[in-house]
Amino acid sequence: MSSIYRRIIRIGEKSVGITLPKRWLDTLNVGIGDIVEVSLIGKVIVVKPMTQSGAEAGEVSIPLSGSFDETTRIIIASYIEGYDNVELIAQKDKDTIRRAFSSVERKLPGSLMLESDGNILIKIATNEANVDLNEVISSMANILNSMFGKFLDYLDSNRVELLKEILELDDQMDKLYFLALRTIKKLSFRDPKRAIDDTIVVKNLEHAADALDRLSNAFMRTQVTQCRREISERFRNVWLYIMKAIYAYLDNNVSNALKVLLDREHMLNNILELASIGCMGLSDLLAAFIHESQLIVALAADIAEAAFSKHVRGIAKPMSVPSSEELSEE
Repeated sequence: MSSIYRRIIRIGEKSVGITLPKRWLDTLNVGIGDIVEVSLIGKVIVVKPMTQSGAEAGEVSIPLSGSFDETTRIIIASYIEGYDNVELIAQKDKDTIRRAFSSVERKLPGSLMLESDGNILIKIATNEANVDLNEVISSMANILNSMFGKFLDYLDSNRVELLKEILELDDQMDKLYFLALRTIKKLSFRDPKRAIDDTIVVKNLEHAADALDRLSNAFMRTQVTQCRREISERFRNVWLYIMKAIYAYLDNNVSNALKVLLDREHMLNNILELASIGCMGLSDLLAAFIHESQLIVALAADIAEAAFSKHVRGIAKPMSVPSSEELSEE
C-alpha cells in the first residue's frame, strides 16, 4: 500500500483537515458529497466510504457448476461475506440453486431469491449497522441455555419430544450464528481485535449447540435406563461451566473467566469418571456423552480466554514516551 504525507490545514474557524489524492478517490469511486465514516482505532484514523458508490463490493456474480452441497455452502459463504446482491449463474439448470437456497433460506435473515429468464439473484435486506452484536450473542446464549435445560429435563422425564425441541432450537442458533458472522465481517474495521474475540465466541456457541444436537440424536436412538443420575449430575456441571464463561464475556467479568480457566482440568476429570461406571449396554452412548461434554468444556475455556483478552484491552494504557527534554536532563 502506497503512503503519502500531508500537513494538517485549517478549514474555517473550528475545523481542521487534510487533502487526499484524487486517484485514491477515483479508485474507491468516491466523490464530493459522498459520506465517509471516520473512526479512531487505537492511534490510527480510519476513513471508510459509506455511500453505495464507495462501499465495498456488495454486488457479485458467481458461476455455479457444482453439486447441491457445494452450491449450498457457496450461498452461505456469500451471505457471511456480506454481499448484498449475489447473482448465481447456473451453467446447466437452475433447479439445484433453487433447492439449495430453499434448504438454507430460514437460516439467513433478510435473504430472498429472485428469478429472471437468465440467472438467479439472492438479495439480502439485512442492515448490519442496525444489528447490536451483543444482543445477538446474548440471544445465542439464551438459546443454548434453553437447550441444556431441555436435555436435563429429558434425563429426568425420558420425554423424547424434549430432544426434538433441542433440534429445533439448534436451527434458531444457526440463524443467529450466520447473522453474527455477517455483521462481524461487515463491521470489523471499527475494532478488529474485538471482532476476533466476537468471532471466537459466536463460533464456540454454535459448536456447543451442535454438540447438543448430536447428543440429542444419539439419545433418541438409545433409551437410557440406568446411570441417568450420574449422567445428569455431570451434564449440569457442564451446563453451569459454559454459561459462566459466556456471561463472563458478555458482562466483562474477569473473575468468573479466571474461575472457568482454573476449573477446566477438574471438569475434564469429572466427566472422565463416567467411563469407570458400570452401565451395561451404554458404552457407545457414554463414549459419545464424554466426547461431547469434554468438547463443550474446551469451548467454554476458549470463551473465557476471549473474555480475558477483552478485559486486558480495557485496562491497558499506552506507555508514556519520555520527551527529548526529559532525556537530555537525564
